[in-house]
Amino acid sequence: MINAKVASFPDGAMGCDVTMPLNVITAKQYLNKGYKFIVRYIGRGDGSKTFVDITQEEGQAIVDAGLGLCVVQHPLAEGWSPTGAQGQRFGAAAAGLAGAAGFPVGVNIWLDLEGVAPASQAQDVIDYCNEWYDEVSEVGYLPGVYIGANPGLSADQIYWDLSMKSYWRGGSSIESGVPADIPNRGYQMIQRITGSGASEFDSDVTHADNFGGTVLWCVSQ
Repeated sequence: MINAKVASFPDGAMGCDVTMPLNVITAKQYLNKGYKFIVRYIGRGDGSKTFVDITQEEGQAIVDAGLGLCVVQHPLAEGWSPTGAQGQRFGAAAAGLAGAAGFPVGVNIWLDLEGVAPASQAQDVIDYCNEWYDEVSEVGYLPGVYIGANPGLSADQIYWDLSMKSYWRGGSSIESGVPADIPNRGYQMIQRITGSGASEFDSDVTHADNFGGTVLWCVSQ
């Protein structure tokens, strides 16, 4: 288990999501630039190698460097078609891999909702997300949803039909289907994408939502 407690940051804290492993030295480089937290990645249990998964050793190094930490599951390839059974399977993998990486219960684990095939039915997307939520919440983690380009759902459907209550706005444009806001509750974190390809950098800023909800992180004891 990562030696850490679960806590939130005040509005306006900045961090970034990182696809490659960090150590104490590289994590402190982010800290020294004013970043407060890091979002890393876990797999889907299907052999996906989109990004390098976090380990408990890396998680401890990030927390020991003074940064907050949570994880998001690997995205699927553009044009994927969600099902409830798939959500259950990937949610179980998210819960198991977060536990194997030493994350304490209560921290946010994020579902990456983007790139959904245009022909997908909204109910299939809803079933995918809610089955994923059930698997992750059952073991005590706090499921959230990252909403990127082409999520397959409207803002109203995200708010009214998904079990998640933690929303992270992706940095893609509104024209690509990313809701400018979530009705009533709003976002807890907002991403900004700069550059592209190998030079892309994704920064994130925290916000308490309209109901007082905040992202919950692993932080140093």
